[in-house]
Amino acid sequence: MGSSVKRSRKGWTARWRDVNGVGRWKAGFATKKDADDYWKDQEAKVRKGKSGNRLELNITLYDYVMDEWRQTLDVRKSTKEDYQRALRSHIIPQFGETGINDIKPNDIKAFAVMLKEDKHLAPRTVEKILNLLAQILKTAVDNEYLSRSPFDKLKRTKAQKLNKPVPLTLEQVRAIANELPEVYRLMVWIGYWTAMRPSEILGLTWEQLNFDEESIVIDRQLSRDTSLVHEPKGLKTKASARTIGFPVTLRKLIAEHIEKFGLGPHGLLLQNRLGGVLRYPDAARLFRNAARSAGVPLVEGQNMHQLRHTCVSTLVSIGISPKEIQEWVGHKSIVETMDTYGHLFPDATGKIAARLDSFAKEHEQYEKVELISINGL
Repeated sequence: MGSSVKRSRKGWTARWRDVNGVGRWKAGFATKKDADDYWKDQEAKVRKGKSGNRLELNITLYDYVMDEWRQTLDVRKSTKEDYQRALRSHIIPQFGETGINDIKPNDIKAFAVMLKEDKHLAPRTVEKILNLLAQILKTAVDNEYLSRSPFDKLKRTKAQKLNKPVPLTLEQVRAIANELPEVYRLMVWIGYWTAMRPSEILGLTWEQLNFDEESIVIDRQLSRDTSLVHEPKGLKTKASARTIGFPVTLRKLIAEHIEKFGLGPHGLLLQNRLGGVLRYPDAARLFRNAARSAGVPLVEGQNMHQLRHTCVSTLVSIGISPKEIQEWVGHKSIVETMDTYGHLFPDATGKIAARLDSFAKEHEQYEKVELISINGL
């Protein structure tokens, strides 16, 4: 049975046990009656929950996250940390004490506006927070705590990136590389020649390189967890696992680098100044500082990714098709490739019009020739 306890500074605290028999409490009630009413209401909900009617339970979002959703979360450690930050900083303060059946579409709309206008978060960040909330509420539906998610009644559009990918010139890439200590220059050239993501560059090992078949197998990435080397769950997506070509110039650069500096720990091509794992924050800082010293402006938020964009720009300029580029960079779909890099492809409108004109003229000439032949008969 629940109870109410007097706390000198926090007023009265209500105590009860949830459907799993775990002790719960909530502080801050002004009077004993308020606390009693609260724990009695919670116990009534628990009884309904034990009877099998979870919809009537209407547990708070906080309780659902802590007691149900969190227990079944199976994602990589870095993703879990991102979720925890979003929950702690935004979702729980807004909806933590709200019953999940009481969250309405307009509440979510107001939440999105608040994140954007009051907290000044970027559209992509707001989208990620809303996606997490939608995921939580969907599992509540799946587990019969909620009859329908409020997101079902919302029409959402995909947030656009604030900055389009901006490639560098070869001269700018060379200038940045030359500003780096020699032991770090290879990371720039790997990015330039392969379009690998930074985590794939820093996690690249000797065994992934096939000099005979002139290919690179991209099947791992460096972990953000400093207690690990590679991410245990593998790459960002299934599509990220791929095999790409191994340009002659890059083969020479890697061979020269290994001959001079050797391999890093666990067969990594790159290493930090102490011979340990070169982590992304350090690599990104080195890259930014080198770009600043070389007088090369970087786009905010892109950093080393501009090497990836530069490689894609080169592929476009030499006539590689969007489908081939999709497979080279490891995108899930051609839509993702075109959404990201469509602006780099030359405008085909004029070419299409010119080809139609050419076809019309050729067809017209053909008809004239055929008409002359018939008249000649």
